This record gives sequence, C-alpha cells and structure tokens, in this order.
Amino acid sequence: MPRSRWTERLGRTGLAVLYFAVVTPAGLCLRVVRDPLRRSRDDRRTSYLTRPAPPRR
Repeated sequence: MPRSRWTERLGRTGLAVLYFAVVTPAGLCLRVVRDPLRRSRDDRRTSYLTRPAPPRR
C-alpha cells in the first residue's frame, strides 16, 4: 500500500518534534554537567597535549 504525502510529512514533522523535544534538551543538560571537549582553561598546566595510550600487545 503506498504511503500518502500526509503520512510522509507527518513522519518528518514527528521526527523533528522528537529531536527538538528530547535529544536537544538532553544534550544541553549533559553539556551543563561536563565539558566533553575539555575546553576549560587551567593556568597550572604547561601543556594541553594528552598523549595517547601505548598500544596493547
């Protein structure tokens, strides 16, 4: 059975509403709790370079 244009439009609109009602606030709340990119400035550090862990054997 072919889907009508209204069904497709409602699906896209529903996904947009779901994204802005659930995913966006969840992401904003997580950013308030922690900084995923560690962008905070620390004057005590001499370098912001983090060395990768050595490969496991």
